[in-house]
Amino acid sequence: MNSTAADVFGSKCCAVRFEDTNLEIHVTNRADRPVTVPSRCELEGSFGTRVIDNLMPHGEQTIPPGETIAFYCYLDEAVWDQATALVMTDSAGAPVRAALPPADVS
Repeated sequence: MNSTAADVFGSKCCAVRFEDTNLEIHVTNRADRPVTVPSRCELEGSFGTRVIDNLMPHGEQTIPPGETIAFYCYLDEAVWDQATALVMTDSAGAPVRAALPPADVS
């Protein structure tokens, strides 16, 4: 908590730069079994659907019941501002859609 992504990954990874991340996505497993998700998601919005496949950590992540993991990436803020939903699909192909609040344009 209160650590930058660069600090967190700097202690776990070698030769990878994380200074350019501006988005942190928390994924909580509310099922009663472990769930495996790939390090990718889709954003839906006025632009249609955009695949985000540069999430860190890379690869499939298994989340135990009740646990939360975080993914990090860089995303153009204009895309995020237009996004209305984030969709993650587990390794079994089941999508989970989360509505996103409207962007604060004030």
